[in-house]
Amino acid sequence: MKNSILYISGLSMMMAIVITACKMTYDAPDVQYTANYESADVSEGKRLTTLVCGVCHYDPTTEKLTGVHMVDIPDILGTVISSNITNHPEKGIGTYTDKELATVIRTGIARDGRLIPFMQRPNMSDDDLLNIIAYLRSDDPMVNGSESDPGKTKYSRIGKMAIGSSKPTDWNQGIERPDRSDKLAFGKYLIDNLACYDCHSKSFAKVDKINIEKSKGFMGGGNKMLNKNGDKVITPNLTPHETGIAGWTEEDFAKAVTQGISKNNRILAYPMPSYADLTEKEISAIFAYLQSIPPIKNAIKGR
Repeated sequence: MKNSILYISGLSMMMAIVITACKMTYDAPDVQYTANYESADVSEGKRLTTLVCGVCHYDPTTEKLTGVHMVDIPDILGTVISSNITNHPEKGIGTYTDKELATVIRTGIARDGRLIPFMQRPNMSDDDLLNIIAYLRSDDPMVNGSESDPGKTKYSRIGKMAIGSSKPTDWNQGIERPDRSDKLAFGKYLIDNLACYDCHSKSFAKVDKINIEKSKGFMGGGNKMLNKNGDKVITPNLTPHETGIAGWTEEDFAKAVTQGISKNNRILAYPMPSYADLTEKEISAIFAYLQSIPPIKNAIKGR
């Protein structure tokens, strides 16, 4: 009898863990947010949206942010499709409130309660957040309402557990962008909001959205992704180790980031995007920051 009770108790505990691990929806935080469009810079918002959101949401077929199948996500997690974020009232985000847009960007919680951890930018400054929202409200062709429907994300059981292991990030307000003259702080800010650490750390499952430097294998590469042919791609080491970018110059780095051409003249293909909209100061800050982080020995074959 005692063994039976222990067995049932253990089974109940395991079921509770599985259910908790597969949690996919959350209550949105009760926050106060009002976008002051008079102080917004829509042109800067377009640049930031292209850099931060366009990587996942831009469809070259429609030439809009209508969403695409994220083929770099391993099939074992399911089929992941980014949403239409044009301002169409039904197919896009046209009926989202400013508060709902700010909430999904900062915490990853959509207005229907779904957790979208790919969206989380908890450390994005208030100004940058405002500029992005103002741009998403604009009539620019890239966000002008489109009925295009990219389809729905369908996670596998493993994918659901992976999402379930993620958590919403806290709502923070009053965040200021670091001074551009402070290269290390500004470089870290850019690494954070471009989500470079997501791909270039050890694993998506081991990243820390709040304290990015606590992510396992921070910027040391080794994360397994897929190219457009479905072939496995291992992300490179970007720490200042000889197996990383210790021998790179800032010019080498700028060419790789903006033109997709590595130091050894190897073409950097998908899923590595080309960040042509980064300024020289931003690239310089990112490179300076990468040179300051702890080196990790991690030789990636073919890199």
